[in-house]
Amino acid sequence: MENHSEQAGVLILRVWVEEGRPDGFRARIVRSGGRQQAPPTAVSAVDDVLIAVRAWLDQLLDPVPDPDG
Repeated sequence: MENHSEQAGVLILRVWVEEGRPDGFRARIVRSGGRQQAPPTAVSAVDDVLIAVRAWLDQLLDPVPDPDG
């Protein structure tokens, strides 16, 4: 019987705009899954959100090394 490993993860993205400020965009990112747990991240730029999501997906989708070689 073949044994398949399954990886799963959760990414919670909370986004809000602080009115009255030109740099009012804010996001909090909470990630789990893959081989590492990451502490929550706070960012204030859309590009930083995209980078964090891409890194999380890359980590989750990275094949787990076979311990038997």
